[in-house]
Order: sequence, then structure tokens, then C-alpha cells
Amino acid sequence: MHPLARRHFERVLREGKLLGIDKGCQYHYSCHDGNIEDCTFCYCPFYPCGDESTGGRWIEGGVWSCKDCSWIHRTEVASKVLEEMKHSGIKKPEDIEKRHNRLKEMRERINTLYPL
Repeated sequence: MHPLARRHFERVLREGKLLGIDKGCQYHYSCHDGNIEDCTFCYCPFYPCGDESTGGRWIEGGVWSCKDCSWIHRTEVASKVLEEMKHSGIKKPEDIEKRHNRLKEMRERINTLYPL
């Protein structure tokens, strides 16, 4: 996990609440063209989801780009993801890494409630 993602997940999991919009972030308007409702998961816990229906896509070098995905940034989606993470005992960034397959299952469940 990238150190910036680790630090961000530590904050999210420690605070245990949605962070809202961070218009002070230097990447706010370049990431997702500023078309987001919530920045809690600026680092997606499902990365890489590999689901092109999100608007994400594989780019050169086998890197997953989330630039055109705003699903995780919808308030109701971010809230449900955070709730499910708490319920499943995810308390630190290492838990996200260790439970990646379970997180993908969580993503599918939440996607049925809040489709793309």
C-alpha cells in the first residue's frame, strides 16, 4: 500500500466517520474532475477493482486508473462502505490489505444496493 494511502486510511479508520469534501486538497479538481460528493475514500479500499463499468480502466503498464470513477465518492456509498468496514472488524490499513478478497465481495454487495 502506498504510504499516502496508508496514512489516509489510518485517519479514516481512526475517526470512523465520513470526511466530506476536501476542496483544499491539491488533487480535488484534477481527480474525477471535482465531480464527487465525498473524499473519505480518495484512496479506494477496493483498488484495483478491475470493473470497467465504474469508468475505471487499465492503462499502460498494467495500472488501474480510477480517474473516471465517482461511485466510491457518492455519500451513500462511502457511508455504507465505512459501516461495513467497521462491522467486519477493519481497524487498520493492514486489515484492508489482508482482506482484499472479502472487500471485493463487500463491494459487490454494496454495488447491488447503490448501483453505478
